[in-house]
Amino acid sequence: MRHAKTEGSQPTAIPPKPLRGFLRQASLAVLICLLASCENKRDTNGDLGGMWQLTEWRDTQDSVVATNEQRIYYSFQLQLMKIQRSGVGTFLALFTHTPDSLFVDSVYSRPYDERVSFEDVSECGIPKDGKFRVDALSDSHLVLSSPEGTLTFRKY
Repeated sequence: MRHAKTEGSQPTAIPPKPLRGFLRQASLAVLICLLASCENKRDTNGDLGGMWQLTEWRDTQDSVVATNEQRIYYSFQLQLMKIQRSGVGTFLALFTHTPDSLFVDSVYSRPYDERVSFEDVSECGIPKDGKFRVDALSDSHLVLSSPEGTLTFRKY
């Protein structure tokens, strides 16, 4: 093994060329593995991701059911939806999002993570079948509708 000597320092070992190439390739392989292991955690919700505050909920007769004063919030991250309403509680649900639809599935109450029905979260705006049509979605505005009414949100 060769040694490199710089002025005023001790000799340091320089690995032979084949070993340096191997170390470079091994480092690259480890980096690729680290990046690939994080791939399944990428949030693919686009503008839907994040926390939303209900600003208005109207029923099918166009009457106001709730406003921001009722403090209803929906949060989306990965495939998890958090549903909150002051005085009612906090719920977690799995969901599926397509460009024109939002399907809520498997709702659980907090803090004990017991499965609940859609009827139990109806006070939070979730329809009886858990299916919404996405009428509008941007980075600051969300409108969801169902046969039971229309919910308008702002990004919070």
